[in-house]
Amino acid sequence: MSSLAEMLPNEINRVRAVQDTFKELRGMPNVMVEPQIAMMEASIKAAIAASASGDVVAMLLAYEDLKGWTG
Repeated sequence: MSSLAEMLPNEINRVRAVQDTFKELRGMPNVMVEPQIAMMEASIKAAIAASASGDVVAMLLAYEDLKGWTG
C-alpha cells in the first residue's frame, strides 16, 4: 500500500500530463481550454503547498481534488 506522501506527487504528475494534453488543444477552433488549464494549475499549486506544509488534512483534500481531473 502506498502512502499519501507517495501518492500526492504521483497525482500531481498525472494532472500535469492532463494539463499538457489540454495545452495541445489551444488554438483549435471552438475549443476553450484556458479556464480548465488555470483551474488545474490552482489545484497543483494547492497540492504542492499542502505537501510542503505537512498538513495531512490539506494533503488529503488536495489529493481528492486532483483525482477529479481527467483528460
